[in-house]
Amino acid sequence: MTAADKLKADLPVAMAMAAFVGISWYIAVELNLRLFLIFKRKRGLYFWSCCICSWGIIVHPLCMVLYDFGVLKQPWLGIVLVYLTWWIMVVPQAVVLYSRLHLIIWNRKHLRYVLYMIIFTVVFVSIPTMILGSFAQAGGNPTMVRINSVWDRIQVSIFFVEETIISILYVIETRRRLENLQTLGERSNNICKVMHHLMYTNLLVIFLDITLLGLSYSTHFYIQAAYKPCVYGLKLRVEFSILNRLISSLQNSTHIFSTTPSSTQHLPAHTSESKKAGWRALKPAEVMLDTLSEPSAARSR
Repeated sequence: MTAADKLKADLPVAMAMAAFVGISWYIAVELNLRLFLIFKRKRGLYFWSCCICSWGIIVHPLCMVLYDFGVLKQPWLGIVLVYLTWWIMVVPQAVVLYSRLHLIIWNRKHLRYVLYMIIFTVVFVSIPTMILGSFAQAGGNPTMVRINSVWDRIQVSIFFVEETIISILYVIETRRRLENLQTLGERSNNICKVMHHLMYTNLLVIFLDITLLGLSYSTHFYIQAAYKPCVYGLKLRVEFSILNRLISSLQNSTHIFSTTPSSTQHLPAHTSESKKAGWRALKPAEVMLDTLSEPSAARSR
């Protein structure tokens, strides 16, 4: 009996996989609709990293199901598709978190270190994962399979640490902004609600990563593989909640966030005057016009 036949015979596992895949597809389709209907200017690091990650959430479970259940008759084709779509889903998620850091962190050095960390994981973690996993699953060598099993847990842990570091940086800087804004005594209740929402959503992202990490160290390989796209879809959906609160905070107060020359290339509004000015308050109208579509902006007001 092949692995595909054993999986088909295990009805609880197959049903759990189907449930997670269905949730992943639902979230990804909704994300794509929001991306192309809400965003007025379809460009920039944040927009395209969200797009690529959402596409990976759609195609990775599809390729995984086709390969695991023996629909794809060419093993190498299935393995390549599974790992390629895995890369498309996992790597852009960190880029989404990185691009959002420009809204709250203005230290070029800190942002550069985060970028170096992402590049390191791409080159020394994701690429070896694709190569080692492909040879282990295609060859069936017991030694390679054991090595790949250990490495798979290591790479999940590394990506968990990477995304946790970025999320913690965001929470720390958000907390710092909250304390500064409270000293101003201006709309303190509203500011607290906004900042607390941003911190709680980042903590939710960390919690989702912890559940994925715990499942990766268990023996439920197929459930973990199907659960991962669901987690990445939920985390990406949370990103939209964070973005909406950031825009809402900019509407309510012009003093919540400011831009610097280091972050203007990633923020929605940037002009030649703003680049020369250095520190300045970002006008809510600029964010709404450049980030969201006009109907959405009108409704939010």
